[in-house]
Amino acid sequence: MGTMTSIRGRRVHRLLMREFSRFDHVLPAVAEDGTPALLALAEDGSAAVCRTDGRGAVVAVAEWARLEGATVTMSYDLTRDSLPIVSWTIWHPSFVRVAGALTISGTDRAHTDHSRITDVLRRLGG
Repeated sequence: MGTMTSIRGRRVHRLLMREFSRFDHVLPAVAEDGTPALLALAEDGSAAVCRTDGRGAVVAVAEWARLEGATVTMSYDLTRDSLPIVSWTIWHPSFVRVAGALTISGTDRAHTDHSRITDVLRRLGG
């Protein structure tokens, strides 16, 4: 999550391990303004977002029991015959106060990861 001092980095890591432990998937994402974020997703449809560069005295973790009405957009690479997913973008009205739309890159992920991430994201707003 960005560049942090070693002490702050350890504290952020400890916080995220504690707060995201109940989630099944934790994905690196990019917020609307280009800053790094983490999106945590559970099989029950709950979600959490954390965005920090470790510089402030406070870090916020936003959680939702369910993201009713979330929009998930998948972007595909039309230059390749396999039509791989390039990225997923998740938007929800309540994200505006936290990070805006979140984009997850798919370029460095295995095909099996693409399927698993797509399945989880499709259930997200269910």
